[in-house]
Amino acid sequence: MDRAAFLKAFEANLWDRAAFLPKARKESVVEETPDLLLVDSGLPNASFNTIGKCSLHPRFGADRVEAAIKHFQSKKVPFTWIIGPLSGHGAMEPTLKGFGLASPGDEWVLAMSLDTVNIPGTIPGGLDIKRVSNAAQVEQFADVLTAAIAGDETIKTFYTDTKEAIIAPASPLHLYVGYVGNEPAAVLEAFSAHGILNFYTMGSLAAFRGKGYTAGLMLAALRDAKKAGLRLASLQTPEAGRAGYERLGFKPAARIAAYH
Repeated sequence: MDRAAFLKAFEANLWDRAAFLPKARKESVVEETPDLLLVDSGLPNASFNTIGKCSLHPRFGADRVEAAIKHFQSKKVPFTWIIGPLSGHGAMEPTLKGFGLASPGDEWVLAMSLDTVNIPGTIPGGLDIKRVSNAAQVEQFADVLTAAIAGDETIKTFYTDTKEAIIAPASPLHLYVGYVGNEPAAVLEAFSAHGILNFYTMGSLAAFRGKGYTAGLMLAALRDAKKAGLRLASLQTPEAGRAGYERLGFKPAARIAAYH
């Protein structure tokens, strides 16, 4: 897969994942056209409320840009406008800044070929990794992620409300939980679509950090993806995290930004 094909598949994965679980919540609003995606999860959490897929010209599409932003601002609900390498990067940003949005800075899109690479690394001893397949494991995933991200209870609500979609046999969402002594310690979320496994959320409980457990979950997911015939894995990271992922075999492919 060449770079142009990868970026197209990467963004398609990104937008599919943004809409997938919200579609399973009755309180959500998902509006998608060929040039704009708006996902309102019904929860006050910017991670689950997304605007993206934008190919609007910032001059001629300004009214739709403003309407999308006001959808959330009128409700006083946080959201994220994602600027991908094929969806407004460099062109849309002045318009978003003009509407009062700001970004902490670009992040890297990193990619790893699964066609020829032998997945490197060793899963830490004592870490028992399970791919989430039942409602109880979804709740364990949600509990760990909630605790790992400042105790935000909307996280638990989001995943437990959508557990049936998560554990459906054909679900493209892959959740992993790492157990230490039968205690849930670390979690990871990835989404499989368009020939790519893209990593999204990951974290561990404070008592288990610094032990390589989230890296172990990534290795397990990468090996599963290769067995399933996927060709690429990808993720987004700030500059500070780039070196660690490059040691796993990821390489820079593009830049991405999030505006709030």
